[in-house]
Amino acid sequence: MPLSLSPAADMLATIRDYLETEVLPGLRDDKWFNVKVSCNMLAVIERELRLGPGADAEGAARLAALTGMHGTLAAMNRSLAAAIRDGRIAIDDPDLLDHLRRTTADALRINNPQWLGPATRTDPVRTSDAGSG
Repeated sequence: MPLSLSPAADMLATIRDYLETEVLPGLRDDKWFNVKVSCNMLAVIERELRLGPGADAEGAARLAALTGMHGTLAAMNRSLAAAIRDGRIAIDDPDLLDHLRRTTADALRINNPQWLGPATRTDPVRTSDAGSG
């Protein structure tokens, strides 16, 4: 990326802030709703850009430890599913349960941090709007 451009997440934040503060207050009914949904989608994309790479890296490390293999997240997830299905990893394995909890929390932190309790919520975008996407 050229050094003259802000990071994509920052540009999205600027667009979202403009829509929320300058455009949204002047709209009504379905136009308000559609812009609000669009703002929520921008917030999800911002969080994905900011949190996704770290969540993926941590998930990959946990999957590698569980499966003993390295590769893409998709391949390691398939390997994990096969290991559970074949009984090589017990469904109540503490490391598996930890991985599933952390992976779910990472997904929620990106998709909608409001669904997490305050102690596990870390939203670099914003968590003040209940139900913000």
